[in-house]
Amino acid sequence: MAIVLVVLDGAADRASPELGGMTPLQYADMPRLKAIARGAAKGMMYTVGKGIAPESDAAIFSILGYKVSDYTGRGPLEAFGAGLDVGDGTLGVRCNFATIGKDREIIDRRAGRISTNDAGLLEEDIRKIDLGIDGVGFDFVSTTGHRGACVFRSESRSFSHMVSNADIGYVKKGTISVAVGDGLGRLPEVVPLDKSKEAEFTAYVLNTFISRAIEALSGSKVNVRRRREGAYEANALLMRDAGVGLPRVEGFRKRFGKSAAFIAEMAVEKGISRLIGMDPIEIPEINERRERYKAMAKEVNSNIGRYDFIYVHIKGPDEPGHDGDAQLKARILEEIDTNFFGMLEMGGIRLCVTADHATPCAMKSHSDDPVPVMLTGNKVLQGEPEEFDERIGERGSLGFIEGVELINTIIGREYGMRDS
Repeated sequence: MAIVLVVLDGAADRASPELGGMTPLQYADMPRLKAIARGAAKGMMYTVGKGIAPESDAAIFSILGYKVSDYTGRGPLEAFGAGLDVGDGTLGVRCNFATIGKDREIIDRRAGRISTNDAGLLEEDIRKIDLGIDGVGFDFVSTTGHRGACVFRSESRSFSHMVSNADIGYVKKGTISVAVGDGLGRLPEVVPLDKSKEAEFTAYVLNTFISRAIEALSGSKVNVRRRREGAYEANALLMRDAGVGLPRVEGFRKRFGKSAAFIAEMAVEKGISRLIGMDPIEIPEINERRERYKAMAKEVNSNIGRYDFIYVHIKGPDEPGHDGDAQLKARILEEIDTNFFGMLEMGGIRLCVTADHATPCAMKSHSDDPVPVMLTGNKVLQGEPEEFDERIGERGSLGFIEGVELINTIIGREYGMRDS
């Protein structure tokens, strides 16, 4: 039986006054997902670990069965997924176009959710930057909306991941970052996190690049137009999750004995999936959410016979969580229910649905709350909650698990698959 793992990015939340004290998952009208839930085993999951508010990258690395101790950082995976060349000594960094004011005060972390088209035009301005550091070159690419990635190479010096983020919304903890608040305040400088020459050099390179980027973006024709239109300027880059090289990990098929493919919208999820040897299933470039969700379901249905395992990552719910819009988050969940789950052919598949982290609208950032998980094909015990939302708590037969346990739980290894 083919396995389909669907990750609803940031879907978990907390009670919202504007939804009558319910979470978006509780409030949304999702008859298809709820029908599936009635026959599924359920539990709660800490995707990276209890007490950790993870970014999506570390959460997905863990959910797909890999230990974050083997991780080199989001930056290299973001760059790899965006098509940049990431070698062993290459420094990779995740970037956000942002709006800053006087004294580098962050006004908007995502430059008013700048369009992918405008970001692509700004990419050309960034690529023209002269760093002025002997032997150091870079390659920058914009990906989706405000997001981008950058890689740095040095002919004679070594880089280090032991540097802080130039983004106060995420604090560096080794090779991963942890979400801490709404990320507003003064754009910080990058500082070394140890006393090594490599970390000092890396911080110098990144701070130089950030300053040059601010200079380049201030005179951009795109920003001149955006000022005229009253839109947020994209006049700075937030940079975080610096890492050196790609993780060296066992391929998914070798580790779990399953041929695997993925459908993902964002660069970092693509990068992680490619790294572990999953085949990409491409979907057309569709801006309209509902049509994009239909296309995803269609591709899952078409590829069930080709692969043992298909991982689907749906970005939709996370963005309104960051924007604090609970109504929109619930509406997007309803669109996913109708246009993805409503089109998904359930015959012959074992379906797991979960989230990579919670993005509470009240916080406008990720939290350390556990996320719901449900799995078809397991025996549903008496008293099993029928709903798929944050109320599952202790009542689910899957209990509380950590993300790295999920794949073995799904395929029935180590944790024991119950008979249907």
